Amino acid sequence: MTGTKVKQFRDPVHGYIAVPENLCELFIDTPIFQRLKHIEQTSIRPLYPSARHDRFVHSLGVFHLASLAYQQIVQNTAPEILDGLPAEEDYRQAFLVAALMHDCGHSPFSHALEAHYNRGDRAKDFLFRNIDEEYRKDFIALCQYCGPPKAHEIFSAAVFMKHFGLQFATLCPNVPSALVARMITGCINWEPKNKAEQFENCLIGLINGTGIDVDKLDYILRDTWASGVNNVSIDVQRLLGALEVVSRPSGLTVAFRKSALSVIKSVLDGRNYLYRWVYSHHTVLYYNHVLNSALLSLDQELSDGGEGTLIDAMFSEESYEKPVCVGDCCLFLPCDDDIFSLLKMYAAHTPHVKELMSRKPHLVPLWKTQAEFELIFAGKNEDERAYVQDRVGEKLSAVLTVPADLHHILVLPLAPSMVSIEESNLFVDILNKVVSFAELAAIWEEVGRERRNASFFYVYIPREFKDRIGECIEVLKKPVR
Repeated sequence: MTGTKVKQFRDPVHGYIAVPENLCELFIDTPIFQRLKHIEQTSIRPLYPSARHDRFVHSLGVFHLASLAYQQIVQNTAPEILDGLPAEEDYRQAFLVAALMHDCGHSPFSHALEAHYNRGDRAKDFLFRNIDEEYRKDFIALCQYCGPPKAHEIFSAAVFMKHFGLQFATLCPNVPSALVARMITGCINWEPKNKAEQFENCLIGLINGTGIDVDKLDYILRDTWASGVNNVSIDVQRLLGALEVVSRPSGLTVAFRKSALSVIKSVLDGRNYLYRWVYSHHTVLYYNHVLNSALLSLDQELSDGGEGTLIDAMFSEESYEKPVCVGDCCLFLPCDDDIFSLLKMYAAHTPHVKELMSRKPHLVPLWKTQAEFELIFAGKNEDERAYVQDRVGEKLSAVLTVPADLHHILVLPLAPSMVSIEESNLFVDILNKVVSFAELAAIWEEVGRERRNASFFYVYIPREFKDRIGECIEVLKKPVR
């Protein structure tokens, strides 16, 4: 890559992001990628109005982190692991392109409308028409054993294969375009046949995995910055500087050196904070509901009382190629502005639009945090809580005696979201062995719970004996006589 001409993008989160000019020409400067400038990154602006950032800058941020991550993997990984793999530059190109294009088919309004994306399995069907049989088998296995990828990931992979597969083939003829699509969907080689496929699985997990990946890392950093919550400080250089690929009995895997332990904890804390207090805030969830309700009402209006006209057009592969007629308008490369314009155009016939535009909610929550919920239902087990949830209207009829009022009661179940970074699939290289972060976290919790006042001490030895630290530890571990 030395001597490659680059374009510099000034980013408030990462500083300058350097992107090779050929990637700009092949991918960034295309209408499909430029569309991402008009799709908001999050749905949190009803709560944090300054969080006005989009999928375009997020994609650049993921690309930047991917370039740092790959550089450190090559630098830190033992030579015998990398020996025999295909040309390093080929994998690097595939990894960076996947990072750049991972959201190229994202729906308008971030994740608020994602439930409509894969209706009738259309996103999966779109992808399956553009991939080979081996990828299809691995995709089915992924869905069966781990659950399906998110709908926008499936759609983005399909958009990449259909609209950018040939461009990638000219850029990197030795790597199949399907590897980029696998990275976007997190679809590993389910039964890797060789070391190369094991290494590919490591790269797939770093784009879209169950541990810390570059996508999660950028949105944690970017959403924290944009919302202004500033709840944690994450040392990106230290975290990515500790990346390596290690060999375990089950095959190659990505691990972090022990120097990154504190940063790993910061990443987990940062993500959990965002999901507990920002993404799952009652105001954010309520306005997502209002937006969805408005969209469904508009869809029925445009479908003459049926459904499907607007949603089918908005989430169709055709809308990425040519204008698709919806009512008196046409959708082409649909984005937030298109949907909002349609909502305003048909506001007289579409409930919820005035509420969506005015920021005057019609409904208010009975409690505003999970902490309040736990205090209220502290004496009830899961079955009893489910019983209450199913009979909210019946129980509230004792207070809200007007039937019309009961009709407007809204129950929004909140599924647990803080497990998408699975600590059991996050590995740390420590004391000459690779252990899961879950194992280390369990030790810390045990210490915090039962040994808060237990004795603790450091031991220091002369620097010249640094290479014998392991022996010293083994001596100290021997049973006390």
